[in-house]
Amino acid sequence: MIPLHSFLGHFVADHAFSNVYSDKLRNNLITHIVWSIIAILAFTFDSLKTPLGIIAFFAIVAYHVVIDIYRTKGTTFKKELLYLAIALIINLIFYKVYTNSYISTEFIYYIIGMMLATSFGSFIERTFNIIDPQLKDTAGASERLAIYIFISKFKIEWVLVAIFAGLIYRFFVVKEKSKEWVFSPVYGAIVSTIWILLMKAMF
Repeated sequence: MIPLHSFLGHFVADHAFSNVYSDKLRNNLITHIVWSIIAILAFTFDSLKTPLGIIAFFAIVAYHVVIDIYRTKGTTFKKELLYLAIALIINLIFYKVYTNSYISTEFIYYIIGMMLATSFGSFIERTFNIIDPQLKDTAGASERLAIYIFISKFKIEWVLVAIFAGLIYRFFVVKEKSKEWVFSPVYGAIVSTIWILLMKAMF
């Protein structure tokens, strides 16, 4: 499979521990850019030993910074999908520099699936007002993370435990009923299952 190291770095930088709809993100642009460079570097630093790898690194970082600055004017679901698509194209142009990376391609795909199930799920919830676009989604993301991990090991009984624990937490701690109670575990289970089955087929 084609290694997607810089794409993952971009994905993590914008959607893990970050909320692209948040006013705080726009007000702390420099901090976010520094975090983004570190996140991209974490998945690509061993490619910097070659000139092409250095070019690839600066290409994805420059692109990401431009997106961050442009996003201060606001963003939409379609724009964010476009940003991810362009990041994927940039990765595909330079993918050969990641073929001998210390991070295996299989692990990269595993983390991409984890991102899709957890942080990207929060992004979708904010987009369609299932949760407040300005709020964190710690409970939902944690629930979907557990679901993803257990499904990756085909531990269905523990998936049910994770879903039940999430419902108990929301009922006794959050105490505010919303569509997220249903959407989060259903989304997590469906996306996790599809991705893990794809990985089994690919690897």
